Amino acid sequence: MSEAHANSTTLVDRADWDAVLRQLRADGFSPADSIKVTRAVLHVSLGEAKAIVHESSAWADARDGFDGLHDDAERVARQL
Repeated sequence: MSEAHANSTTLVDRADWDAVLRQLRADGFSPADSIKVTRAVLHVSLGEAKAIVHESSAWADARDGFDGLHDDAERVARQL
């Protein structure tokens, strides 16, 4: 777990947040959408939110496909 992930999940237990991310994914949210929600709810930076989503069990099977995630996250962040 990255330092950003460890620090940002002090307000929310990691397992609890992974459950939230799993539900978001089940509801059709993309990784970029999940990052947006993570930033808004946990009040973390874009980099921290990206690390949390990338390292989550909810998105473990999609880690190899995260190459374009940076660009998507930047686009979503500009919409905030």
